[in-house]
Amino acid sequence: MNPTPKIIADKETIEQFMYITINGRLTPKSNEDYMKLCLLAYRFRQAVKHGINLVLRGVQQKEAYKELAKLLPSSIYGETAYKYAKLLVESAKEQVDDEIVVNKITIMRKWIASRGGVSWRGNLNVRLTSPDTAEILVFNHRKESRKITVNLRTPKRYKKLLERLIEKASNREVGYPARVVIKEYNFYQGNLHLYCGLQVVVPYYLYLETMRRYDKPLGNHVGGVDVNVDRINLAIVDKYGRLRDTRTFWFRETISRGYKKRRAWTKIYQAIHELLQYAYHHGTSTIALENPKIIGYLRYYWIRDGDRKTKNYNYKKSIFRNKIIDTITCKAPLYSLKTIYVNPKGTTHSKAHGEVMKRYGLDRHTASAYLIALKAIKRHATTQKAII
Repeated sequence: MNPTPKIIADKETIEQFMYITINGRLTPKSNEDYMKLCLLAYRFRQAVKHGINLVLRGVQQKEAYKELAKLLPSSIYGETAYKYAKLLVESAKEQVDDEIVVNKITIMRKWIASRGGVSWRGNLNVRLTSPDTAEILVFNHRKESRKITVNLRTPKRYKKLLERLIEKASNREVGYPARVVIKEYNFYQGNLHLYCGLQVVVPYYLYLETMRRYDKPLGNHVGGVDVNVDRINLAIVDKYGRLRDTRTFWFRETISRGYKKRRAWTKIYQAIHELLQYAYHHGTSTIALENPKIIGYLRYYWIRDGDRKTKNYNYKKSIFRNKIIDTITCKAPLYSLKTIYVNPKGTTHSKAHGEVMKRYGLDRHTASAYLIALKAIKRHATTQKAII
């Protein structure tokens, strides 16, 4: 038997990413199956809306389950709808205290969700039978239920992970929640066609065990990373604060008007993997990133005093940077790299930033990456004396 793979990740990273989501494209085999999926999505949406009212009225959980079971063919669908409704209400109350606003929660997207369970061999209502097929419990207008088989198209790199997930689920070792999202629908020659996606939630530890690429780092350098809307800058620094290497990973085309979002994130993910691969082969053991929480605190000032003076642009820019930082944190353990967050204060507009640009001939983004790396190793007194 093969030994259990070693998980290369610190405790904070594992706690931050307890689960990850794998997305695939779903295709029913007949027009009738399309109609049943659409009907189930409509009923599930109505159940979530009704669940929101039950939560706001303070109805007990067991009674709420019974109420929602009247709308859906499975009690598991009803329980999942209630939990979604409860999360929506709690999230709304955290954002605003006005009860009138909470009562006006709107659900924009149609979806079908089913919670998982170990005893159900993964999931009872939305079950993976292979990396390319799945079974979904649906019903007709008379609420007669049956399971339909749908085809899946998932990225090749995740097929091995899905095979491992199905194997562990069949052995009753793990359960997985799943969700069917209906993004678009239209008619072609009188037939209904849906553009659907299947989202499967996979435990993060299983993702690391299956997808890891390297067992241990090749060196002990620190890589500082500065994230921007069209590039990621990397500066590799040794433990004494000496600059070893720099590299810029571009994705300029993603900011072009009309560029598709899905294709853009494919380019960005490719750049992230290139960055981590480059850092690993150049002796890096730790990746230093700007703290996304502090970036969130500064978001208000970026939106108000942004470089383009457009609130919508600067808000999207701040969300965009945080998403890339979270993705790097999630992917770094695959390359046996640890991540550390630093305070970005002083890494962009400061006296030290200008001195670093002049001394090493760096552009302002690479200089920021260099200062981020220095902050990650600032506990070494020799570093501070040597460079600033």
